[in-house]
Amino acid sequence: MRLACAILIAIAAMAPAGAQDMRDIEPRKFDKTRDRINAALDARLERLRVAQIEADCKAAAKKEYWAIRFNKRRAYVQDCVEQARR
Repeated sequence: MRLACAILIAIAAMAPAGAQDMRDIEPRKFDKTRDRINAALDARLERLRVAQIEADCKAAAKKEYWAIRFNKRRAYVQDCVEQARR
């Protein structure tokens, strides 16, 4: 019985030391994961922003030019998108 208690006490004493080492590793691992997720979200938001700009420019071109003038309409959309990105 004393041997079992001694083993349990020894294991309990070792656990915090092992946990201390893991605390040093965990924040770095968490930072990398957080940075990766933030980069993915930033890329997604940028794609959504560009898509919204293109949709707005296409709507403006639709009001400005008839469908028959597709070359002018396309040029208008490209110019509008370039101006919005600046």
